[in-house]
Amino acid sequence: MNPPVTPAPLPATELDRYCIWIVSPPDYPYSRVFDEVALGLSEAMAILGGSAPIVRDAGELAGRTPIVLGGNLLPQVGTHGLPADTVIHNLEQVGDGNPWFSAEYLASLRAFRVVDYSPRNRAGLERLGVAHAGLLEIGYTPGLSRIRPAPEKDIDVLFYGSLNERRVGVLQRLAERGLRVGHITQGFGAERDEGIARSKVVLNLHFYDSAVFEIVRVSYLLANGVCVVTEGRPDDPDIAPYTGGMAVAAYDELVTVCEMLARDEPMRDRIAARGLELFRARPQEVFLRRALGGLRLPQPAAHAA
Repeated sequence: MNPPVTPAPLPATELDRYCIWIVSPPDYPYSRVFDEVALGLSEAMAILGGSAPIVRDAGELAGRTPIVLGGNLLPQVGTHGLPADTVIHNLEQVGDGNPWFSAEYLASLRAFRVVDYSPRNRAGLERLGVAHAGLLEIGYTPGLSRIRPAPEKDIDVLFYGSLNERRVGVLQRLAERGLRVGHITQGFGAERDEGIARSKVVLNLHFYDSAVFEIVRVSYLLANGVCVVTEGRPDDPDIAPYTGGMAVAAYDELVTVCEMLARDEPMRDRIAARGLELFRARPQEVFLRRALGGLRLPQPAAHAA
């Protein structure tokens, strides 16, 4: 494995320029799904020698340039008063069927600087007229490794997040095989962390037909040495960096793979250890430094329908 890359230092003018704004509409707790991404970015900036505090209200920007997480929620809070150099970090999958890609959200992506977490997703943004999007991949920082495994793993397979027909079908078939299946609706917070700590395997299932690998969700599991089974293809470029560090299976094979791993502790441990090793080799500060150095302003052509 190649040693971690040492990022070049940020210019002094950039060290304390940014904050991480998690868009948090009133009475909407689900903005917390971005907490770990925010933590990683804030910690990465500190490693680079600067600061990027996490805020949840646009009134707390304190003159800093926001890196926006949860930009899909901007239509609910508005963009009035945001600095012209605002950066939207798109964490939504681009593709048919994602209701978060409203006309209002696309207008924000076309108006501000943008980075995306996935090369495949970024290509999708370009097809939607957001030609200036850069790349800010999800990487590792030490603060993400914070879940202590429970002494007893009483959940064979855990899934957390919203349900639809294709997800429910897999969970039902797992239960029919006699596996202890856990489901947590809220993909954030103490309840989720407790469920992860008690689980032998955590399952990642696509929700949208676009089927972009959910590294935003999976990264936190890798950082905590969890055995992950993910729906996908081994030749997917987004999955390739984690080869051997996750069990990757097509939809129809997920139940068999989960059952096998739930009954094979040594294999689970090998996969989990390799996943942590591979993720640690992708430091968030390297990706952040690279992204900030390559930000592009929206061009007039990007506003075309």
